[in-house]
Amino acid sequence: MHNAQRVTGPDRGSGRPGGAAPTPFVRGPFAGLDAADLRELGRLGTRRVYAPGEALMIEGEPGDRAAVLLTGCVKVVASTEDGGEALLAVRLPGELLGELAVLDGEPRSASVLAVRTSTTREIGGPAFLDFLADRPTAALAVQRSVTRKLRSATRHRVDAGHGTGLARLARTLHTLLGSYGTPVDDGLRIDIPLSHADLAALARLSAASVERSLRTLRDQGAVRTSYRELVVRDRVLLARAAGVPLPPDGGGRA
Repeated sequence: MHNAQRVTGPDRGSGRPGGAAPTPFVRGPFAGLDAADLRELGRLGTRRVYAPGEALMIEGEPGDRAAVLLTGCVKVVASTEDGGEALLAVRLPGELLGELAVLDGEPRSASVLAVRTSTTREIGGPAFLDFLADRPTAALAVQRSVTRKLRSATRHRVDAGHGTGLARLARTLHTLLGSYGTPVDDGLRIDIPLSHADLAALARLSAASVERSLRTLRDQGAVRTSYRELVVRDRVLLARAAGVPLPPDGGGRA
């Protein structure tokens, strides 16, 4: 896997006079940290910028650092037995990358690739572990984040492993909606740039099956699609196609 040259710049911490805390994250394990913990986190590591397609982390390498995604979008992929590549997850700003290998000392189980130009704060393994040891609130937040990721991975293996193509795609969209749904005029946009090939990899379907299933969901009025954009227009219809419980508020059209 090619790893393009990294673009790095001076580490200026929070970039605010007087050591003010950085802007709180809106997602990820550090979203609830107080100003002191955020300020300390902002002092650690180095800011790095990755071009689209560049590898932030590579499967099989030592887990020598963790990274907080500050801007952009990355995808987590792993090698398959037939030499292909499986898309495991998509991560957005605020989310933590590479922490599992730092925590257990094992080689990386997956690679992380930039989908678009992305900025990270990369923290060496020992410094990251010291930060967690000194900041119990942050340590608990990371522990909960790891647990959520493992639960999500287990759920995804179950959801993507059975049912019709339509049900499997609908369950995948339903899961993505829970983490990345952003309100727009006609519904909730899944606010990550996914191609049909990406959706096929996540749902473990062929590209042709994804095309057919999306056409069915469009015809039903559940979704609207355009280039690299997918809007869920009716959550009840999507939930029915997925075979999951209906939204607690009744869902329906936005």
